[in-house]
Amino acid sequence: MQLDRTWLDFRVDERGVPACGRRAELDVLARAGYADPSAGRLFEGHVNALELIGRVGDASQRATSARDAAAGRLFGVWNTQDAEGVHVERTSRGLRLRGRKTFGSGAGTVARALITGAWPDGRSQLLVVPMDEAAAEIDRFSWRPMGMERSDSFSVRFDGIVLDDGAAIGPPAAYEAAPWFLAGAIRFVAVQIGTLGRIRDETYAYLEGAGRERDPFQQARIGAIASEVATLENWFPSAAAAWDAFDANPGADEAEAVSAVADLARVATERGAFAIMEAAQRAVGARGLLEPLPLGRLVRDLSMYLRQPAPDAALVRIAERASRAARRIAAG
Repeated sequence: MQLDRTWLDFRVDERGVPACGRRAELDVLARAGYADPSAGRLFEGHVNALELIGRVGDASQRATSARDAAAGRLFGVWNTQDAEGVHVERTSRGLRLRGRKTFGSGAGTVARALITGAWPDGRSQLLVVPMDEAAAEIDRFSWRPMGMERSDSFSVRFDGIVLDDGAAIGPPAAYEAAPWFLAGAIRFVAVQIGTLGRIRDETYAYLEGAGRERDPFQQARIGAIASEVATLENWFPSAAAAWDAFDANPGADEAEAVSAVADLARVATERGAFAIMEAAQRAVGARGLLEPLPLGRLVRDLSMYLRQPAPDAALVRIAERASRAARRIAAG
């Protein structure tokens, strides 16, 4: 899949903070999701990788990644794996890999894959793999989804690949560090909200083309969809403000605040998305979901994309925060 070249012109500073600012970052992610959810998924992985390298990489690694991105090389982050996983050991030749990743979005297009591998002692290590040079085995038959087909999220096997020491990015467990791991969910939420904006517009365009946009029942559906999308878009300024506060003062309170807003936005987006998609499908009926019209594909893609891991864990964290707040109020 080809991504908009301007999206790849993305820069981060030595803290991993986007040079364009957090608010603009969410806007460009939303624009990518509006254009195509699969492309948005790949761009979100590119942004995630550059921010990780910017935050935990050394000066040489940051400079190399910036040059690669400027040259149009797509980055991705592949962490998901089955029980086999990926393992790394230090040998006389360098860092030897074995094992595989699943859901490697953009496999075959991603030129720089940022993966996690386990050292013999079990600690997790971030590694950048030059996919345009390494002899990784891509299983293109492993991806038969109900949607997001064009994200090419294949399984990738790394057996026998040897990397130099400079491929190890940051200390062990850098990928899972708080609050970045959980709070980073706001990036894929922005992509999903962008796709919901596209579903809103495609629904209205279909009804207008069919001369049904003034039907009162359809107006009620469009009004509900537009209201829900606008409500979800209101998470952008609050999420960006929380990130800005953390970037300026990365303390425990600021970390908790940015994680909290990411969890709330994620849960709200999932619930709002299903309401929007149901209303859109009711509005256009079966005919509006046929190809080559885009709405059916957008609904399938977003339904799949919403299945990000551990949504119940986000709800548990929200409940725990609410309980702590209630106890503080009760205590005076």
